[in-house]
Amino acid sequence: MNHSLLLLLVLFSFSAINAVVYLSNLNATCFRCICEASTGCSAETACRQSYCGPFSISRAYWMDAGQLVLPADDPVRWGAFEDCANDYACATGIVSQYMEKYGTDCNGDGLVDCVDYTMLHVNGGPRCHGGLTGTFATRFYRCLRKQF
Repeated sequence: MNHSLLLLLVLFSFSAINAVVYLSNLNATCFRCICEASTGCSAETACRQSYCGPFSISRAYWMDAGQLVLPADDPVRWGAFEDCANDYACATGIVSQYMEKYGTDCNGDGLVDCVDYTMLHVNGGPRCHGGLTGTFATRFYRCLRKQF
């Protein structure tokens, strides 16, 4: 096998394994705490201003994450974003895809964990280094303490 092709395969495999390791820290507890901090994780949460669902997702976030929709829906249908963002399982998929795209160590502690994913969720991928503050931070850390 050509050495360049072999090197490319090794690098691709390492990248895929690295993504799996990073996303293993994005678990049900982490989703629950991001949801709790975002909206109280109320099943009644709908769209407020330009943010929708239990994770308070914007249309831009959804588009950046790949425009995930409910099964048999079409991302170009008017209301597809809102329907997915307002459904906990579908919204979790949006957040997962966003984290897969931008997953990085936002707080510089050498780990990619739930705090980093939450910083990504709140601050956005390119600006994830901003800290968690205010009511959101209080709710998030309270939830994490209860879970562990």
